[in-house]
Amino acid sequence: MTKDGEERFRAVVKMMIILQCSLEQMDEIKDVPNLYRQDIKKSINNLEKKLENYLRPLLDSIPTEQESIFMQTQRGVESIINKTIEEIHNQNIKGNE
Repeated sequence: MTKDGEERFRAVVKMMIILQCSLEQMDEIKDVPNLYRQDIKKSINNLEKKLENYLRPLLDSIPTEQESIFMQTQRGVESIINKTIEEIHNQNIKGNE
């Protein structure tokens, strides 16, 4: 994979992590009237599937024994989902104290 191709791959994977976080967060707000909308969740889900189609050839080329790549992606999603707003907002500030 070329350097440009690798950067594109990383950007798409990052976007997929963010989209997955969005889908999981949508599940958390199901009880909030006028905010949770099934059509929005469906649109995010459709976009994620389209991106998966773009990534499919690259994902299929990863040996199955390198499952750690997929585990790292899931840990990325979980680390974002499990943070509070304060932790997300102040993440860089804490490192500078």
